[in-house]
Amino acid sequence: MNLSPMPLAVLVVDAAGIVTSWNKACEKLAGYGAAEIQGMPLLRIVEFADPPDPLPQLAARAEAESDAVLKCADGRRLPVRVMVAPRALDPGPASSFSVIVIPRPGQFPARYALIQDLPVADIVEALPCVFYVIDPSGHLLLWNRLLEEALEMPADELPTANVQGFFDARDHEVVVDNIRRAFEHGYSTHEAELVGRQGRRTSLLFQCARTSLGNVPVVFGTGLDISMRKQAEHGLRVRERAIYSSLNAIVITRCEEHEHRIEYVNPAFERITGYTLAEIKGRDPRFMRLDGCDEDERQRIRMALKRKESVRAVLRNLRKNGEIFWNDLRIDPVVNLDGEISHFVGVISDITEARHYERRLHHLAHHDPLTGLANRTLLQERLRQALEGAALKGTMVALAFLDLDNFKHINDHFGHDAGDAVLREVAQRLRAGMREDDLVARMGGDEFVLLLCDPASRAQLADLVERIRLAVMAPLRVDGQEILPGASIGVALFPDDGDSPEQMMRAADAAMYHAKTIGKNNVQFHSAELNQIVHAYLMLEANLGRAIRERELVLDYQPKVDLRSGRVVGAEALVRWRHPVEGIIPPDRFIPVAEETGLIVPLGEWVIEETCMALKSMAAHGLDDFVIAINLSARQLRQRQFAERLGQTLRRHGVDPRRLELEVTESQLMDQPNEARDALAQLKALGVRLSIDDFGTGYSSLSHLQTFPVDYIKIDRSFLGDVGHDGHMVITRAIIALGHNLKLQVIAEGVETREQLAFLRAHDCDQMQGYYFSPALSRDALQDLLARDARLPD
Repeated sequence: MNLSPMPLAVLVVDAAGIVTSWNKACEKLAGYGAAEIQGMPLLRIVEFADPPDPLPQLAARAEAESDAVLKCADGRRLPVRVMVAPRALDPGPASSFSVIVIPRPGQFPARYALIQDLPVADIVEALPCVFYVIDPSGHLLLWNRLLEEALEMPADELPTANVQGFFDARDHEVVVDNIRRAFEHGYSTHEAELVGRQGRRTSLLFQCARTSLGNVPVVFGTGLDISMRKQAEHGLRVRERAIYSSLNAIVITRCEEHEHRIEYVNPAFERITGYTLAEIKGRDPRFMRLDGCDEDERQRIRMALKRKESVRAVLRNLRKNGEIFWNDLRIDPVVNLDGEISHFVGVISDITEARHYERRLHHLAHHDPLTGLANRTLLQERLRQALEGAALKGTMVALAFLDLDNFKHINDHFGHDAGDAVLREVAQRLRAGMREDDLVARMGGDEFVLLLCDPASRAQLADLVERIRLAVMAPLRVDGQEILPGASIGVALFPDDGDSPEQMMRAADAAMYHAKTIGKNNVQFHSAELNQIVHAYLMLEANLGRAIRERELVLDYQPKVDLRSGRVVGAEALVRWRHPVEGIIPPDRFIPVAEETGLIVPLGEWVIEETCMALKSMAAHGLDDFVIAINLSARQLRQRQFAERLGQTLRRHGVDPRRLELEVTESQLMDQPNEARDALAQLKALGVRLSIDDFGTGYSSLSHLQTFPVDYIKIDRSFLGDVGHDGHMVITRAIIALGHNLKLQVIAEGVETREQLAFLRAHDCDQMQGYYFSPALSRDALQDLLARDARLPD
């Protein structure tokens, strides 16, 4: 038995060292009877190893262990250890002391202890808890094995240790208060943590009661290990705090006869729903349901609760203020100690914002951000669905591609903000003109697509598309400026023009291209013939890039003749395409393709290079005053640093800039007059000559015209068609007079008859070019003509 390996004899002495009380262990150990020991000086019984004073200073020996000899009644002298402790746990001078006498090991049999005489010894030692007996000084008199294990201390050290030292310093005050309360009131209980010598910590529930051992008042008690409970409580506190602090709403319901009554909700639930626990405690959570919505999800929940299983659902509920909110709900059962389902815990994630965001993302993924119309992705989905439905029902589907004709001009002239405003207005007009089941999409840029499901007839479809075109053409005002949009529309029909989304889109695109090529601002339906035309156009586009790289293009030169001297003074360079299969392709076939595709830029650079080489060659033959004119495209004119690069090319070839003439059309100048004026000024600064081609066919303002730094104006061939026509004669005379008044030379092009030549000479026109004198010639043929000094006859 390990309850106490040796007897603990305790004497109580006053401040003068006179014995006032003792315990049975003391009587048994020393052999004195009660009458003999009472009133005996301590020094008669205990002989300290250090020289004793007549009146030992017990206070000086307090809390210190001393070696001594116990002088027994039968004359034996037992080596002992003595511990003197004040008889109170309070600080300050003590009026009495406990003297604990501990025999040295080996002085008595191992089983010699006071507790051996008690019939409960085995019971105490077998207790599943710590057992202890404490005297008023706070020292252990008796204990069991579990206390030694908890403190990680050997038994012979325990009597001399004050119980306060078994706890953290922060707990000393609580421990002392509870021991004092037990001495004063007979009972106390508290929780504390024993700290072992090696750092082991044991949480115990202490229960103390007051009693006496002989004449010595003591407190005895037990300490029940509650470490597991403490851990569980800590875990519960953590989980409770987590539930309390959770951003998700948590509701706990109690199961009662197939009813689920709210028992607890956390603050997040109150915040999300607007209901406080006090308002809804005892109610079934179904009171928040939104009638008529998410019935399938609610039925799944009901069935899971009936089977007492976990379930997850996404559904809508109502907040207290009537707002609808989406919640991702997870419900799990709670099993009690009897294995029965007693509660359900519901965790609600408010996913309203996520749902709205998801819808916004879906809308952004399927709609154009500028106009709000469907984008290519949604169009293809809806087109596929429409074709599948029409194939089953045997109905018709129409797909119309709409492209704004002058959108680039709007962007360049009015600015991109105005362009965006036009796109938004066009989108609104298209939506207004369509049926509810039809779809309007924006493919990007200025291209829109109309999906019309089950049109009543081709005639009604044609009427609808034409009304849409006219609606798009209506003037609109942006920032106080009137803008006139136009549209080219191509229409394809299912099943005539294709049976798949890809075929339908190609057919509608081809029809739209055809509408562009025949003059814009019109509606064209797809046909087999149109498909061939568009295919040829696309092949031409594909081959043109190769033609530029493979040098299949050549320049011919149409002579320009001075009408006064009849002498050839210059020529206009005209580009030709010598196709390896089709032969010569005229410029009116491939120049528009080059303009639309942007290939006009590399083509224009090639023309400039070829022209500079021709001028250099002519200068080598003594023709250093000959002028060659080339046509300048709108794209070239708008290029940044075009003038600088042209100057570099002229210098590289050693060509006098005055021998190069650049022709721009009247429409190019009036498209963006201010920018055109700046570009022409830069070119004029190089020293090149400038002319306005096709003069009279545009809508020039004279106030603008006189500010352009040009040298020539060219009369369009259309005004020379019939010089006998009064209208033509008046216009031609007016152009010549206008040019001379502006100090410009006037050149007539397309002169083919003697009558035209005579009219021009009679009205003092400066130069002419045309078949009457010569068609366009190769460079060698032109040089031969110049060498022969061929002249226009009188």
